[in-house]
Amino acid sequence: MPGPVRLLVVAAAEVDRLAVRRALEQSALTVVQLDEASAADTGLVQAQTPCDCLIIDQDLAGVSGVELTRQLRAKQVMTPVVLLTARADDELLQAAAEAGVTDVFPKTDLSPRRLELRVRFAIRIGRAEAESGRAVEAAQQASRAKNDILAVVSHDLRGPLHAISLAVEALRDEIPETSKRYLGAIERSINRAERLIVDLLEAAQIENGALQLNKGSIDAISLVNQAAQDHELLAKESGGVIVSQLPVEPTLVAADRDRVLQVLSNLIGNALKHARGSAIEIGLRRSGKDATFVVRDGGPGISDSELPHIFDRYWSGRIKKGGAGLGLAIAKGIVDAHGGKIAVESQHGKGAEFSFTLPLAR
Repeated sequence: MPGPVRLLVVAAAEVDRLAVRRALEQSALTVVQLDEASAADTGLVQAQTPCDCLIIDQDLAGVSGVELTRQLRAKQVMTPVVLLTARADDELLQAAAEAGVTDVFPKTDLSPRRLELRVRFAIRIGRAEAESGRAVEAAQQASRAKNDILAVVSHDLRGPLHAISLAVEALRDEIPETSKRYLGAIERSINRAERLIVDLLEAAQIENGALQLNKGSIDAISLVNQAAQDHELLAKESGGVIVSQLPVEPTLVAADRDRVLQVLSNLIGNALKHARGSAIEIGLRRSGKDATFVVRDGGPGISDSELPHIFDRYWSGRIKKGGAGLGLAIAKGIVDAHGGKIAVESQHGKGAEFSFTLPLAR
């Protein structure tokens, strides 16, 4: 509950200012400063703030109380406003809300107790909005700082990685064949670090709503076939196989081809890690106005405790297993950006099925 308050009354008629003054004097409010203005001059009103609350009469000379409030808000004067009015119809209430009026108070209800309650309410609302605004601003500043740091670190990391890659190439012809397997391990580590940098930057883009899409009318069948071909060698190395189940009729989706391939690559790569040499099934079907892509594996499945977190960023469960916790989160962000939905179904010990939808192209 507010303590001592500072108020400014803006009313053209002396009788209205007097009525408000007397109601305030008879109320339980501790008014330490009470200023009055008779003109709807935004510069004058702004000069007499800061105060805790503005009491503005709707019937001002030259401009209404609603318009005065709108002008003050445009000048970033966010002081709570109690609007006094002889009428309070729906049209006025809507205009007052759009202008930024905190509360509308009919003059017929003007009494010390009611005015006190309206002023206290307006001040409380104003302070809550100010706290909320400061919290949002702090969160935005923290997000910008995080993105700036991430960009700098990513740039600085790529320099040493490139130098290491050049050194590996220079050493390739200098060391015996028996030692070249170490170069292979270094190259794999470099590639993993590069992928991690890209994942971190893309996760930040998704979080900030800044993911860029280059949409077009894309053949979904060719997308699935390309994703299967890209992972065919990896599947053979693990003792498995990729099986595609595709519709006969052409299926066009409105999507960014590279981004959808990225989603399929994440899901297929994830399935290959857990399939244990079993077949990976990739499916495509039409359902209403959407096309549904499916990636199914016969691995150990996902436990009930993991399922709710499977698309969370930086989830500790995946990090403990050696992942960065970003691949599935990025896949979800890309699908969401297309206006689609991604889901998973799994029973422990019976494999997992990931599916996502994309809108069909018109």
